[in-house]
Amino acid sequence: MIPSIFANHDGARRYLREKAGKYIGIGTVLTVLIVLATIYLSPLLYMGTTAFKSEKQLANADDPILPRSPQTYHYVSPDQMTFDFTYRRPLTFEYRGQQLPIYQIIAQGTMMPYALLEDRGAQGGLFIDTENPDAGPIEVSTPVAQLDQAVKRARLDVPLYYVPLNGHETVLGLIESYSDGTTLWIDPENNTAAPMPLPITVADLRQVRFEQDLDLYHVPVGGGEERELALLKSTRRGSIFVDPKTNELIEMDVPAQGLDLLWKYDLHTENFGRAIDQINFWRLLFNTFFIAIVGAFGATVSSTLVAYGFTRFNIPYANVLFMIVLATIILPPQVTQIPTFIVYRKIHWIGTWLPLLVPHFFAHAYNIFLLRQYMMGIPMELDEAAQVDGANPIGILWHIIIPSAQPAIVAVYLFHFLWSWSEFQQPLIYIGGNQNRQVLAVGLQRFVQIYSSQQNLMMAAGVLAMIIPLMVFFFAQRTFMQGVVMTGVEK
Repeated sequence: MIPSIFANHDGARRYLREKAGKYIGIGTVLTVLIVLATIYLSPLLYMGTTAFKSEKQLANADDPILPRSPQTYHYVSPDQMTFDFTYRRPLTFEYRGQQLPIYQIIAQGTMMPYALLEDRGAQGGLFIDTENPDAGPIEVSTPVAQLDQAVKRARLDVPLYYVPLNGHETVLGLIESYSDGTTLWIDPENNTAAPMPLPITVADLRQVRFEQDLDLYHVPVGGGEERELALLKSTRRGSIFVDPKTNELIEMDVPAQGLDLLWKYDLHTENFGRAIDQINFWRLLFNTFFIAIVGAFGATVSSTLVAYGFTRFNIPYANVLFMIVLATIILPPQVTQIPTFIVYRKIHWIGTWLPLLVPHFFAHAYNIFLLRQYMMGIPMELDEAAQVDGANPIGILWHIIIPSAQPAIVAVYLFHFLWSWSEFQQPLIYIGGNQNRQVLAVGLQRFVQIYSSQQNLMMAAGVLAMIIPLMVFFFAQRTFMQGVVMTGVEK
């Protein structure tokens, strides 16, 4: 049955207008909250994503927000790589079944090609005239070591191979193969050195081919279609691509600058390991944990005792004393910083944890205020019932007040724990250069100074320092929020 509001046209329009206004208002509020949350959390998002990036990803001009890298194709050229080498081949002359090296010797004012028959050291040697070998040996008084051997220059396109040498593979160029199974090689990185003969055959060696990881692009091929091709080279006329499926080269009149890359998620978790090693993370974590836990315990215990005294004992001028305690909150800590430092130096506490721990065992006004307001809401009838059962003030505190004020006590503990975890100024002043007792906040600041150019390592270290407070707040958020909400409610 149709509702009565739809019985007439005006009622239907009014109903729809009210509903539309309600949902538009809710949608607008949610949109504003989402935008504000995104703006507020954007630095945290940047820190988290940058911590998983490599230096190459950060250097990429098209670096996306998420830790991604371009998809690549490992291209192996079908052609063997070669090395352009000018080979100075020693000339020889065959004489009575022997291959004799030829030397350039000045005879009768002319440079003559003579083949060395016998080397007599400092006395010279016997040579054969290659143009008239039947004339017999010719004596030359110049030592052979001082003569220039005749060579023939040849520009060779030397093929490259992976050659096992000294226990590992080395890239060498093959100059010549001999009938006895040996080969002559040249090192392309030291082409001025003499070629080296090796007792190996080419059949057992692996050819050197051009290998490279090429970025994959979405390439339009006409007809509204796209193909995933790897960019090999950009030219003035277009680009040369490689088809990953067939390994064939494709030359297209398409500029590479306007093409879209193919991306893949690429998390570099090794950044955290490097950050841990560089800042001595575990030592700093232990120091920070110890100071935060002990300091929070001292602050909670002392504040609980003081708040219990203000709410359960008839102290003369209690309200005046409480106002004096609250007035200490407005006193800037910078005012007492220098006198406090002088006192700690006089009693030889500088360089130790004592200045960071002992003061918290003397209650802080803010914590006293939170606990006092909460304890004032606990009925006095519970105390009276406990007194009837024979409980003393300590028993009432332990069995009545602390269980009833547990949310506020946990909130105070967490407040101080999180504050102490991120405290930077006090450890920097009082611990100073004692690296074995330093905390995470100071260690991170020094780490940032050293690795300021490596954002990924800085962000990884920041994430490591932030994990513990986030976990503490996440697992204790229910009690924490309950204590914060209920604090200040006076019944």
